Amino acid sequence: MKPLLSGDAWAFVERARVARLATASKDAAPHVVPVVFALVDGKIYIPVDGKQKKDIERLKRLDNIRENAQVSFLVDHYEDDWAKLGFALIFGNARIIHVEADAEVYEKAAERLREKYAQYRGAITIHAWMIEITPKRAASWGAMEAEESQK
Repeated sequence: MKPLLSGDAWAFVERARVARLATASKDAAPHVVPVVFALVDGKIYIPVDGKQKKDIERLKRLDNIRENAQVSFLVDHYEDDWAKLGFALIFGNARIIHVEADAEVYEKAAERLREKYAQYRGAITIHAWMIEITPKRAASWGAMEAEESQK
Protein backbone atom coordinates (compact mmCIF):
# COMPACT_ATOMS: atom_id res chain seq x y z
CA MET A 1 0.00 0.00 0.00
CA LYS A 2 1.36 3.42 -0.98
CA PRO A 3 1.90 5.81 1.97
CA LEU A 4 -0.39 8.84 2.12
CA LEU A 5 2.55 11.26 2.24
CA SER A 6 6.28 10.99 1.58
CA GLY A 7 8.66 10.70 4.52
CA ASP A 8 9.68 14.35 4.06
CA ALA A 9 6.04 15.44 4.10
CA TRP A 10 5.28 13.46 7.29
CA ALA A 11 8.38 15.00 8.90
CA PHE A 12 7.09 18.44 7.80
CA VAL A 13 3.79 17.72 9.57
CA GLU A 14 5.53 16.35 12.67
CA ARG A 15 7.69 19.49 13.01
CA ALA A 16 4.72 21.84 12.77
CA ARG A 17 3.69 23.61 15.95
CA VAL A 18 0.20 24.56 14.75
CA ALA A 19 -2.25 23.37 12.11
CA ARG A 20 -5.78 24.13 10.98
CA LEU A 21 -8.66 21.74 11.55
CA ALA A 22 -11.63 22.02 9.19
CA THR A 23 -14.91 20.38 10.11
CA ALA A 24 -18.36 20.63 8.57
CA SER A 25 -21.82 20.22 9.99
CA LYS A 26 -24.33 17.73 8.61
CA ASP A 27 -25.54 20.62 6.44
CA ALA A 28 -21.98 21.11 5.08
CA ALA A 29 -21.41 24.44 6.86
CA PRO A 30 -17.61 24.72 7.20
CA HIS A 31 -15.76 25.58 10.41
CA VAL A 32 -11.97 26.07 10.65
CA VAL A 33 -9.88 26.51 13.83
CA PRO A 34 -6.15 26.59 14.58
CA VAL A 35 -5.00 23.62 16.69
CA VAL A 36 -1.98 22.03 18.31
CA PHE A 37 -1.55 18.32 17.74
CA ALA A 38 0.58 15.22 18.01
CA LEU A 39 1.11 12.25 15.72
CA VAL A 40 0.91 8.78 17.26
CA ASP A 41 0.92 5.52 15.28
CA GLY A 42 -0.12 7.26 12.06
CA LYS A 43 -3.04 9.13 13.62
CA ILE A 44 -3.43 12.80 14.55
CA TYR A 45 -4.48 13.79 18.08
CA ILE A 46 -5.84 17.24 18.90
CA PRO A 47 -6.47 18.21 22.52
CA VAL A 48 -9.59 20.09 23.55
CA ASP A 49 -8.12 22.77 25.80
CA GLY A 50 -9.37 25.19 28.40
CA LYS A 51 -13.04 24.35 28.36
CA GLN A 52 -15.42 23.64 31.20
CA LYS A 53 -17.10 20.24 30.97
CA LYS A 54 -20.44 21.86 30.12
CA ASP A 55 -18.79 23.85 27.30
CA ILE A 56 -17.44 20.70 25.65
CA GLU A 57 -20.96 19.88 24.51
CA ARG A 58 -21.19 23.25 22.73
CA LEU A 59 -17.88 23.34 20.86
CA LYS A 60 -18.70 23.67 17.18
CA ARG A 61 -15.82 21.43 16.05
CA LEU A 62 -17.04 18.63 18.33
CA ASP A 63 -20.68 19.11 17.28
CA ASN A 64 -19.56 18.91 13.67
CA ILE A 65 -17.54 15.73 14.24
CA ARG A 66 -20.55 14.14 15.95
CA GLU A 67 -22.66 15.01 12.88
CA ASN A 68 -20.03 14.47 10.16
CA ALA A 69 -16.80 12.61 10.89
CA GLN A 70 -15.05 13.80 7.71
CA VAL A 71 -12.39 16.45 8.43
CA SER A 72 -9.46 18.20 6.78
CA PHE A 73 -6.20 18.96 8.55
CA LEU A 74 -3.78 21.52 7.07
CA VAL A 75 -0.17 22.24 7.97
CA ASP A 76 1.38 25.07 6.02
CA HIS A 77 4.54 27.14 5.98
CA TYR A 78 4.81 30.66 4.60
CA GLU A 79 7.83 32.82 3.96
CA ASP A 80 8.31 35.86 1.77
CA ASP A 81 10.74 33.71 -0.21
CA TRP A 82 8.11 31.71 -2.06
CA ALA A 83 10.60 28.97 -2.87
CA LYS A 84 10.22 28.00 0.83
CA LEU A 85 6.41 27.68 0.79
CA GLY A 86 4.89 24.33 1.60
CA PHE A 87 1.78 22.58 2.80
CA ALA A 88 0.45 19.17 3.68
CA LEU A 89 -3.30 18.61 3.52
CA ILE A 90 -4.73 15.52 5.15
CA PHE A 91 -8.31 14.29 4.77
CA GLY A 92 -9.63 11.81 7.27
CA ASN A 93 -12.27 10.60 9.66
CA ALA A 94 -12.41 11.98 13.17
CA ARG A 95 -13.75 10.70 16.42
CA ILE A 96 -13.88 12.14 19.90
CA ILE A 97 -11.97 10.19 22.52
CA HIS A 98 -12.04 10.46 26.31
CA VAL A 99 -9.40 9.67 28.93
CA GLU A 100 -11.66 7.11 30.66
CA ALA A 101 -13.19 5.37 27.65
CA ASP A 102 -10.00 5.33 25.55
CA ALA A 103 -7.32 5.30 28.27
CA GLU A 104 -4.42 3.64 26.44
CA VAL A 105 -4.78 5.67 23.23
CA TYR A 106 -5.42 8.86 25.20
CA GLU A 107 -2.32 8.39 27.39
CA LYS A 108 -0.04 7.80 24.39
CA ALA A 109 -1.34 10.98 22.74
CA ALA A 110 -1.09 12.98 25.97
CA GLU A 111 2.50 11.85 26.47
CA ARG A 112 3.42 12.92 22.95
CA LEU A 113 1.68 16.30 23.42
CA ARG A 114 3.68 16.89 26.63
CA GLU A 115 6.91 16.05 24.77
CA LYS A 116 6.08 18.41 21.91
CA TYR A 117 4.66 21.38 23.85
CA ALA A 118 6.37 22.62 27.03
CA GLN A 119 3.12 24.30 28.07
CA TYR A 120 1.63 20.87 28.81
CA ARG A 121 4.49 20.11 31.18
CA GLY A 122 3.63 23.22 33.20
CA ALA A 123 0.43 24.82 34.39
CA ILE A 124 -1.73 23.84 31.42
CA THR A 125 -3.27 20.41 31.69
CA ILE A 126 -4.56 18.31 28.84
CA HIS A 127 -8.34 18.08 28.94
CA ALA A 128 -10.04 14.70 29.22
CA TRP A 129 -11.34 14.97 25.63
CA MET A 130 -9.33 14.76 22.41
CA ILE A 131 -10.01 14.53 18.71
CA GLU A 132 -8.47 11.56 16.91
CA ILE A 133 -8.08 11.73 13.12
CA THR A 134 -7.48 8.64 11.02
CA PRO A 135 -5.96 9.88 7.72
CA LYS A 136 -7.58 8.54 4.54
CA ARG A 137 -5.88 10.58 1.82
CA ALA A 138 -3.40 13.42 1.64
CA ALA A 139 -1.52 15.78 -0.61
CA SER A 140 1.58 17.91 -0.14
CA TRP A 141 3.33 20.59 -2.13
CA GLY A 142 6.41 22.72 -1.88
CA ALA A 143 9.39 22.83 0.45
CA MET A 144 9.03 19.90 2.83
CA GLU A 145 12.64 19.96 3.97
CA ALA A 146 12.43 23.28 5.87
CA GLU A 147 14.03 23.15 9.32
CA GLU A 148 10.76 24.15 10.92
CA SER A 149 7.37 24.05 9.26
CA GLN A 150 5.97 26.66 11.66
CA LYS A 151 7.73 29.53 13.36
